[in-house]
Amino acid sequence: MIGAVLQPPLWIELPAVIAGALAGALFGQKRGLDVIGILALALVSGLGGGILRDVLLSRIPLALQDPWYLWVVAAAALLGAFFAQVVNRLRFGLLLVDAVSLALFSVIGAQGGLSAGLPIPAAILLGTITGVGGSVLRDVLVGEAPPRMLRRGPPYAPAAFLGAALYVGLVAGLDVRKVVAQLLAVVLILLVRGVAQWRGWESLEPRDLTPSVLRDKREDEARWDRRDHEGGDAS
Repeated sequence: MIGAVLQPPLWIELPAVIAGALAGALFGQKRGLDVIGILALALVSGLGGGILRDVLLSRIPLALQDPWYLWVVAAAALLGAFFAQVVNRLRFGLLLVDAVSLALFSVIGAQGGLSAGLPIPAAILLGTITGVGGSVLRDVLVGEAPPRMLRRGPPYAPAAFLGAALYVGLVAGLDVRKVVAQLLAVVLILLVRGVAQWRGWESLEPRDLTPSVLRDKREDEARWDRRDHEGGDAS
């Protein structure tokens, strides 16, 4: 079953690796890391999600089979380390790079799950993990706990989940062509991230509903008690 997994074409996966590695390199440069530290963050940001995907699918990571992956990560790390001021001026470009990386990795992970014959929920989960895995590993390496991707803020993991779910639903449920489904899923993730940044939307905050439930229960009990009391008086 696992042997049937299709290797993503380089022209699909390398842009995701470049975008993730560049985001990781700039992340490290802002925190004053040296060249080796920046390279390490570029590696985990650009390759972490894909490596997690391949490990979960019980195969040798593609990043260790093809030298192109390591070459493009190294190039992105050098760009982020020595030309960070130029890149940082393009704030919109950075947000776009991050969103594109999330979108491409999420779709690639979901496709990997479908190619491996995983059930639909598992394929969606794999797409989400692949999308956010590199960013989570990057934050863990620099000691940010919990990772920024898991805090309240513009939807990140939810965007990856929605994109992966859309892709899996279109391909496995509606038999839509993979290229069309990929484009639609990427556009959805970019829209969610872009509109959230523009409008200042944040992911939902958990709320304890216990007091509300108990209050409603007490009100119902009091209402029934009044009815019983009124019925007794009428008799």
